[in-house]
Amino acid sequence: MFIGNCQGLLFDFFIFSLVILKKRLKKILWRGVLRFLPVALLASAADAALLWGIRSFMDILQGRPFFSLSAWLVLMVVLTALRFAFFAWKMNISEKWLLGTGSLVMGWFLHTLRSLSPRVFHTPEGESKVEAAYESTVVLQSNGGVFFQAVQAVLQLLVFLPVLLYISWPLTLFLFVVVVPLVGWMQRRLHKMGPAEEHILTERSDFRGSLYLARKLFRRWSSRFERKEISNDLMAQVRNLREDGLDVSLRKGVLSLITETVSVLAMVFVLAFCALLISEGWMDGTGLVLFCSAVLLCYKPVKECARVMPQARSAMSALSVLEKFETLPSKKSDSSSAEKAYSPNSDNLQITHGDFAYEGAFETLFSNFSLCWNTKKPVLVRGRNGVGKSTLLRLIAGLEEWDYGKILSSIPLKNNVFFVAQDLELPPIHLLQKLLAQTNSAAVIEFAHAARVDKIMAKEGMSGGERARVALAWALASDSSMILLDEPFASVALADRELLLTAFLDTAELLHKWVVLVSHDVLSRELEQRFNVVEMGDA
Repeated sequence: MFIGNCQGLLFDFFIFSLVILKKRLKKILWRGVLRFLPVALLASAADAALLWGIRSFMDILQGRPFFSLSAWLVLMVVLTALRFAFFAWKMNISEKWLLGTGSLVMGWFLHTLRSLSPRVFHTPEGESKVEAAYESTVVLQSNGGVFFQAVQAVLQLLVFLPVLLYISWPLTLFLFVVVVPLVGWMQRRLHKMGPAEEHILTERSDFRGSLYLARKLFRRWSSRFERKEISNDLMAQVRNLREDGLDVSLRKGVLSLITETVSVLAMVFVLAFCALLISEGWMDGTGLVLFCSAVLLCYKPVKECARVMPQARSAMSALSVLEKFETLPSKKSDSSSAEKAYSPNSDNLQITHGDFAYEGAFETLFSNFSLCWNTKKPVLVRGRNGVGKSTLLRLIAGLEEWDYGKILSSIPLKNNVFFVAQDLELPPIHLLQKLLAQTNSAAVIEFAHAARVDKIMAKEGMSGGERARVALAWALASDSSMILLDEPFASVALADRELLLTAFLDTAELLHKWVVLVSHDVLSRELEQRFNVVEMGDA
C-alpha cells in the first residue's frame, strides 16, 4: 500500500512538472473537491437533522411529542456524534489534500529551480524572483484550505435555503438581496488588492536575500562603517515591510470586519423583522426558533468563508508569482546555441568559436574562444585575475551556458563532471560518508585517510583548508570522470599543498579521472611536469 502511494505521488509529480502550473492545480483542486463534496454534504445533512431535532423539541414543549424527552435526548446525542464524525472526516480529507498539494507544489518548485538557466542568477532581479517564488509556495500552502471552506459554505446554503424559504420567504429574500451583493462588492475590492499582495511577497524575498548577504558579511567583514551601513539598510527594509505589510493587513482586516459586521447587522434586522411578523400574527414562536436555528447553522460556515476571503486573495497572488517564476528560462529552453557532442574516438576536449557574456555585463568575457586540451594528462591553467579561468571551468561543468560555440569531448560532459569551486559550499556531510561507505576503491579510502578526512568529518565546523580536503576526497569518491579544481589549495597550509596535490593526482590516475586545475601556486618542477600547462589567452 505504501509503495503504491509513493508510486502514485511520483507519477503525479512527473506529470505535474510537465504541464502549466495553474492548469494542473485546477485539476488537483477539482479532484479534491469531488472527494470532499460527499462528506461535506453528509456534514450539512447532519446539521439539517439537528434542525429537525429542534423542531421535535418544540413539539414536545407544545404537548405534541413524537418522541419522549429521553428518546429525543438520545437521538440528539447520536446526531451530534454523527455530525462530529462527518466533520472530522471532512477535515481529514481537506488536510490531506492541502498537505499533499503543498508537497507537489514544493516538489515542482525544486524541480524548476534545479533546471533554471544559470543566467537567471546573473542579476539581482533573477535572484529576487526565485526568492519570491519560494515565499509564494509557503503562502499557497498556508492558504489553500480556503477553497474547501467555501465549498462547505455553499453546501450549507443549498441545504438550508429551501428551509429558510419555507419558514419565511420575505426574510430569506432580504438576506440574499441586501447581504449577498454587499459581500460580492467586498470580494471585488479584495481582488483589486492583488498587486499589493504580490509587492509584499517581492519585498520579503528581497529582504531574505539581503539578510543572507549580511549574515555572511558579519562573519567575514570587520570594518565598522560597512557593518553599520548594512545594518541600517536592513532596518530600512524592515520598516518598509512593516509599513507596507501594515497597510495591506489593515485593508484586508477592515474588509473582513465589515463582512462580519454586515452579518451581525443582518441578524439584528432579521430578528427585528421576525418580531414585526409575530406581532402581526404572521409568524409564531416555533417558526422564529426554527428560522434562527437554520440561519445560525448557515451563519458559521458562511462567516468563516467571508473571513478567509483575504486568505483566498493571498493564495491567488502567490499563484500569480509562481506563474511568473514558471516563465523563467530553463536549461532546456535557454537561448544558448552552443553545440555539445561526445567524441569517444578523440583524446581531447575541444571548444571552438565560444562566446559568453554574463547577463547585464557591458563586455563579452569570451569572444570566438577556442581551446584544445588533451584528456590523457592533467591540465594546469594559469593566467591573470579576471581573465575568466573560473568562468571557463563553470562553463565546462555546465554551471554556466555558452551563448554560442561548439564543444567536442572525449569524456561525456553530462552529469559526469565534478567541480570544486573557490568559495566552497559543501553538501550535507552524511552524503560523503555514504559515498565512502559504498566505494570499493582502496585508493579513495587511502587518500581520505592521508588527507585526514575521517577526523575532519567527526568535527563540529571546518576551516577553509579542511573543507578543501573534504572536497578533494568527495571528487575522488564520486562517479565523475572529469574533475575541475578552482584553486582548491588556496586555504591549505603551504607545507601540505604539494604533498596533498601529489596524492590527489596519484589517486585520480588510478581511478582514470581527468583533472583540470586552476592555480596561482608555484609548483616544483617535478610536479609541474605532470601537467599540460596552459596560459589563459594562449589556450
